[in-house]
Amino acid sequence: MSFRLRIFCLILVVAVAAIGATAWLSFRLTARQISASQAEATRHVADIADTVRSYARRHGTWAGVSERVKTLAAANHQRIRLVNLYGEVTVDSDNLAHRAARPVVHPPTLIDPRATLVLSPGTTNPRSELFLVEELDRYRRSAVYARCATARGFTPPAVEPDQYGVPLPRLGSEPAVTECTEQAAREQAIARDGDVQALAACHSPQPRERCLVQAFADRVAGFAPEPLQLFLGAVDEDVVQLVARPSLLSIGGVLVLALIGTAVVARHVSRPLRRLTAASRRLADGHLDTRVPTGGRDEVGQLSASFNRMAQALEESEQAQRRLVASVAHELRTPLSNLLGYLEALQDGVVPPSRELFGSLHDEVLLQRRILDDLQDLTLAESGHLAYRRTGFDLAELVETSRVAHLAVAEAAGVALSAEAVGPLPVHGDQDRLRQVLGNLAANALRYTDPGGHVVLRAFPADGHAVVEVHDTGCGIAEEDLPFIFQRFWRADPARDRETGGSGLGLTIARQIVLDHAGTIEATSTPGVGTTFRVTFPLAAAPS
Repeated sequence: MSFRLRIFCLILVVAVAAIGATAWLSFRLTARQISASQAEATRHVADIADTVRSYARRHGTWAGVSERVKTLAAANHQRIRLVNLYGEVTVDSDNLAHRAARPVVHPPTLIDPRATLVLSPGTTNPRSELFLVEELDRYRRSAVYARCATARGFTPPAVEPDQYGVPLPRLGSEPAVTECTEQAAREQAIARDGDVQALAACHSPQPRERCLVQAFADRVAGFAPEPLQLFLGAVDEDVVQLVARPSLLSIGGVLVLALIGTAVVARHVSRPLRRLTAASRRLADGHLDTRVPTGGRDEVGQLSASFNRMAQALEESEQAQRRLVASVAHELRTPLSNLLGYLEALQDGVVPPSRELFGSLHDEVLLQRRILDDLQDLTLAESGHLAYRRTGFDLAELVETSRVAHLAVAEAAGVALSAEAVGPLPVHGDQDRLRQVLGNLAANALRYTDPGGHVVLRAFPADGHAVVEVHDTGCGIAEEDLPFIFQRFWRADPARDRETGGSGLGLTIARQIVLDHAGTIEATSTPGVGTTFRVTFPLAAAPS
């Protein structure tokens, strides 16, 4: 699986998990809130139903109930809808609020404002229908009167159930309306014969009570307000359907956005890695000048910068290797050409053999051997295989020994050579190799100092280290050349050849030996004034 695909899958899994957790939490909270709202609505159903039923019984009609419904909907913060048994809407609080009617919540609550006759078992007699006819007369007159008064803008009297459960007006509670009283009397006179016949039809003793109740209800249905169904709420779905549909839609939308965002992020993250992969392949094929663009301070940017530094180091190493081969070839070509020329001249008899000629040829061979020895020492030192015989010794005595060893060369060059040592300076290392370092520095100082100049070897302690300085009053080194003096085959004066300027490997070998002894070596120089090489070694415990 590619890195890009792994990043894509990882971010997608995180996104899906986050979306799922959020959706689940939202579903639970919404479902709980809806359930609580529905439970709250259920508690108000009985009160709303009683209020609406009382209105119909008092007014004898459903006319004008819309104002009562509007007040109840506002007080209870509920959507109220009244529908008859045939599905016809009587009143809807959505319509009253001037908005489109929404679906309703099932099941409905039945509101039947008609009177229901209540008879105790065994209380009826063959003449019971006469009492019930009177009861029905009073109920019809009150209902017709209430309906008429309501139509004329009057408030009907309040009603209350009597001993048979029939709601009748409380006398004297409201002023009478003459027209309505007369209308109620006329309708009652017309319907009385039918009432008597319906109630008198019940003869058998045992089912007589039920028959009278049914006959009474049949006669009441002709003039009392019809039953209605009460609906509360605004939807016709359960909690799961209410929450699941928008949740699924929102989850789907967020998931699509997460897929798109994940693809963009994965592509953005993998793009620099693909560039690094392609660049590493080019680098492996030998294109050492390959680089990748770096941007930002994140891990990918740091990786790109590290790759560029690695590629630059490889390129510089390749160039240094080529320069080394070219320098070695140049250093060996000249003496070998001299040897070949002399040997051919001797072979052809052009030059007569002599002791001086053989001595010159011997010097050329020694020079080749010295260059090869230096190359071998440098290779062993840089690879960590140069052998050291470490012992404890006094560095101040080594400085004095080095001065004595170079006195003859200094006198021949006309240069004053002195030593200033503050000892003892106990160090632990290879005395011969460190003598090689001091000898190289002293030889270079004498070589680049004109007659009449001065070379000083100093040794002193400083900050827990032994310090050796080689100072000369020679021609000095240009500031731009100082960073290169420890490179292979480098000479401060390009005009000097191998006889006057050395092989160009001495400082490189010296630096590696110093580093292997946990020391440091550095140079400061002022052109025309002189140069100072400073070497530091850690001090060792003084011998007992």
